[in-house]
Amino acid sequence: MPTNRLVVKEQIATYTQLLFEAAKNDGGQEGVLQVCDQAQTIVSAIRGNADLDSALKDPGYTPEQKATLARNVFADANPALASVIALMAERGELGYLPRVAEGLVERMADDLNLVVVEVTTAVELDDHLRDLIKQKASSELGKDIVLKERVDKSMLGGIIMSTKDERIDASLLSQVEKTREALK
Repeated sequence: MPTNRLVVKEQIATYTQLLFEAAKNDGGQEGVLQVCDQAQTIVSAIRGNADLDSALKDPGYTPEQKATLARNVFADANPALASVIALMAERGELGYLPRVAEGLVERMADDLNLVVVEVTTAVELDDHLRDLIKQKASSELGKDIVLKERVDKSMLGGIIMSTKDERIDASLLSQVEKTREALK
């Protein structure tokens, strides 16, 4: 039986709302940030582990067994997130999780006026540079900013910043590539 896209959209919205409200009530802004981060990590973990992905979708397991498996695998996650993932697995709707994770990021931006900016540099940021990046990103995006920092020792220098919608690559390697293309 074909699935109605509007029904699926509503189910995703319901899961997103449930998770957002639970995280916000449990830990405020920090709780929402934690659930968003964990949801994205779990999406990557499921995509990166074919055995886990197929087990959670295996028609040979009962819905209760799928829920138990999900609960056990993601027991260290936020309790609300673990419960929602178990429910999604039980109902055969775990494929919606990437869209629920995206919905959480959108709700965070809309309801909390908050955007996570991922920053990758060759060396660790100091407080002055961290504040400068936050101020610049905040003025550009019109939202409060939380930095998610990552050091990549393979970078020669520069910075890469990204949000859900935008990516700014000011790394030394990308500048060299642009110069190389311009010289061709």
